Amino acid sequence: MAIVDGAFDLSLHAPSEHGLWVVGLDGSEQAINALAWATTNAPGRAESLQLVTAWQIPVVGAYPMASPAVMPFDDEELRAEAASGIVQLAERAKEELSIPVGVAVAQGGPAAALLEASTRGSLLVVGSRGRGGFARLMLGSTSTQCATHAAVPTVVVRAAPEAPTKRILVGFDGSANSMASLRWAIHFAAPGTTVVVTWVWDTTPLAVGADAFFFPDASDLATERFDHLVQTVADEASAGDVILEQDFIRGTPRSALSAAAEDADLLVVGARGHGAVGSALLGSVSTWLLHHSQIPIVVVPFAAHSEEEPNGISDV
Repeated sequence: MAIVDGAFDLSLHAPSEHGLWVVGLDGSEQAINALAWATTNAPGRAESLQLVTAWQIPVVGAYPMASPAVMPFDDEELRAEAASGIVQLAERAKEELSIPVGVAVAQGGPAAALLEASTRGSLLVVGSRGRGGFARLMLGSTSTQCATHAAVPTVVVRAAPEAPTKRILVGFDGSANSMASLRWAIHFAAPGTTVVVTWVWDTTPLAVGADAFFFPDASDLATERFDHLVQTVADEASAGDVILEQDFIRGTPRSALSAAAEDADLLVVGARGHGAVGSALLGSVSTWLLHHSQIPIVVVPFAAHSEEEPNGISDV
């Protein structure tokens, strides 16, 4: 956002370069934590940041017996108020970073504004819960919508980071979406970062399927496949000086991944895995982790081409 002839330029006109990170801000503590995560991890990764906020005309009831009505408000005053806080945050971010930091103020719903802005970027960063969320909720509606519908990877941040990301946990199940998540983590990782690829083999027969129930050795086949798939990206990890580790666990995906994430700085999951219902936008495990993860979590979106199994290998 720029100030031109005394008026705010409120258009979402972010450049379409690959390294643009979009950060959603609404004045909440979690949004400030999201900005802190972005500024901490941007060096060497992002080419620019765009801070985005949105304002809406309040809808109130004119009289007790009347239907809700829009009361007259000064649009310029509302826009200026929305912009004032975010401009100050942008100035602070500029002091910490050597990359451009832009600002955009949009009228409308925050989720719609962020999703629109993210189409011009490569990463969307949001707080876990904004000012409009109930205090008891771990995840707000805006962050849920962004993680569900964004076309780019979305980072949901709950607490402010203590240091840059150095250990990344990737939830893996052999699906093409999880392969995309693994590749994203490798390319996001700074040199010297450890990426732990964790496949949790669900030991619950109804959850795993008939094969696991009637053929217990199917987990051995999954282990072999796991080794093969990880090896296909080993060269990419080596090229970036990224340490690649594997962990095959027999247990329940939700609890196992949550426990493994306690030692990580960032959790990366695909929007959908093998266990997801075909029509689901987010898989059940990814959704659960979004609501319960105490560390920043990245949801890598499902792409149409992800319906094909990686490297032509069929599901176990």
